Amino acid sequence: MATKQSLRTPTQPRDLNAPFFDLREVAWILNLSVDTVRRRIRAGLLPCSQAVEGGTITVSRADLDAYHEATRLVAFPGRRRSTTRRPARAAA
Repeated sequence: MATKQSLRTPTQPRDLNAPFFDLREVAWILNLSVDTVRRRIRAGLLPCSQAVEGGTITVSRADLDAYHEATRLVAFPGRRRSTTRRPARAAA
């Protein structure tokens, strides 16, 4: 008996170079839940398109790349910490 997978379960895309992805594939690529992807779309952080009202929501490869670039973390170019430990101060 075949089981039906939930619409909230992220799934691996068949082709990572495809021009468009559905919500479940986007969730798998970004390592997020489908609900989080929906919230990011609703907040305007992740552009999407929908061919017909109530139809499948898709995200283009270009929009996905732009979102990834805008939200990636970069190292703060601040003071570097030493990896060696200093000896403890003597008690006075």
